[in-house]
Amino acid sequence: MMRIEVSDWVQGKTVDGEFIHGYIETVDAQKGIARVRVVQSDNEEAVGRVIGVRESWLRSLPVNPLADKNNVESLIDIALATFDEAWFNELTDHLNGFESKNSKNGNGIRYKGPINRLGLFEKK
Repeated sequence: MMRIEVSDWVQGKTVDGEFIHGYIETVDAQKGIARVRVVQSDNEEAVGRVIGVRESWLRSLPVNPLADKNNVESLIDIALATFDEAWFNELTDHLNGFESKNSKNGNGIRYKGPINRLGLFEKK
């Protein structure tokens, strides 16, 4: 049987057949139930909730290294969605490390105003 632990990233299905992707908050090894904080699902109402799922219905996902800027940006989105301010601050500091490294190498992007991942912010 697969051994999952708190903070592992997993995906699987719920008893209702909903696809979920999230991380483990608690594990009851005796009952074989894990409580998963859902960050993606085909049921939008499940996103952000904690759902109990049988361990056998879950599979572990590989750990995404923080060496990739895109992964860090995605994790920042998750930190915002879960209102985890400490994690957000940690990830933002890590992302700023990428940007300062790029500016030292001369290949950084010059800041031209407020920018978000959806595009430029424009006043209308």
